[in-house]
Amino acid sequence: MVVLAAASWGTWSLFLRPTGLSSFVTSPILFAVMGLGALPWALAQGRVAWDRTTVALLLANALCDALNVVAFFGALATTTVALAVLTHYAAPILIALAAARVDGIRTRGAGAAAAVALAGLVVVLEPWAPRPGEGATLGSPLLGALLGLASAFAYAANTFVVRRLAERIGAVRAMSYHSLVAAALLAPLAVLAPAGGGLGDITGGDLALLVAGAATIGMVSGIAFVHGLVRIGAARAAVLTFAEPLVAVAVGALVWEEPLHPIAALGGALVLGAGIHVAREAR
Repeated sequence: MVVLAAASWGTWSLFLRPTGLSSFVTSPILFAVMGLGALPWALAQGRVAWDRTTVALLLANALCDALNVVAFFGALATTTVALAVLTHYAAPILIALAAARVDGIRTRGAGAAAAVALAGLVVVLEPWAPRPGEGATLGSPLLGALLGLASAFAYAANTFVVRRLAERIGAVRAMSYHSLVAAALLAPLAVLAPAGGGLGDITGGDLALLVAGAATIGMVSGIAFVHGLVRIGAARAAVLTFAEPLVAVAVGALVWEEPLHPIAALGGALVLGAGIHVAREAR
């Protein structure tokens, strides 16, 4: 469930790029669709015994997820895709290092596997290689890297938070309720969206793409990921999420004709090898 969910997230560009909309606009729409789509399913599961801890976890889940999205999309807008993705995927290493202290569970080789997977991702993305439209004039590499790292810390924190929340209220409720809160938090950003990709530029086709993506790889994949996360733990799940950038790179090469060199196969093998090791430990 974790691998399939992460792999599906690598196809987000198929739903987002054709719209040409700002992330300030797409983010609250996606969260709103995910929250409302899962809401009937969540309400059908009966009442929840809310207490202060559960409410705090829900708010933390929404805040961490919102910060993760805003920071990562900010990194993409500020620096190269390669640098933004690489700094964001420091998250699995952060999770692997923190899991023993936070969860009290040690997964043999999780930290080393995360480091190997990150090294493989470096080989796949080749951040040292020049890319069309991603020259030195594109924003600030330092600011982009800081935003990418900020998203990594938010993503890592959210992994521990959402697992605890799902254990209390279930994966479906966690998905629905936190998405609705995150949509409310990010809604004001839509007003600040720049011209040429703001609220006034949304078409029926754009909205259909966003709804389709949110309902499938957003809502369904998110619920599957949380179910898997509860079963195998944060450290193992974090390494398996490296399936996402691998699929994203493949989509970029096959659909968007972005350059991909033969050495990428070596990087892919490192990522897959690390994932296989962690999957065996999970078993």
